[in-house]
Amino acid sequence: MRARRACLLLLALLGPMAVMARTTDRLAALAFRDQHGNVDSLARHAGAPVVAVVVGVRHLGMIEKWERDLTARVPGIRFLNVADLPVDVPVDLDRTALTLQKRVPPGVNVLMDPAREWATTFTLDTELPNLLVFDATGRLTARFRGRWTAALAADVAAAVPREEPAL
Repeated sequence: MRARRACLLLLALLGPMAVMARTTDRLAALAFRDQHGNVDSLARHAGAPVVAVVVGVRHLGMIEKWERDLTARVPGIRFLNVADLPVDVPVDLDRTALTLQKRVPPGVNVLMDPAREWATTFTLDTELPNLLVFDATGRLTARFRGRWTAALAADVAAAVPREEPAL
């Protein structure tokens, strides 16, 4: 009887994790275009830890500070900056790309997500930056939300999985 309860409890706990893994795999395979016309995806960064910064298009100014700080704290970190585009109005991706080129600092690439795949998959409120930390296999290992602060940046940096040295 106890073994059966333990199995049921284990299934109840692991079921949602399996669903999230399949969902993350689906999202990892999706490719998005940035403001320069380049295509990128989570899957293209396999083999290295990644921080995905997902934020509403009107709040993209917050990305640069996160990227600059975390790059200094975690050498070799890779970023996917994702602009969560509005769904309540028609979005012209070419015009949005031109606007991003004008408003986003050089060197900061931002993927455009017109279908809100990232925000929907992870149930994100994109009024503030959401920082999703993935390990080298693409598994979500931590999530954070908020404006840049030194304390939050330290927490995010500490959550980034370090690559294991080769033996």
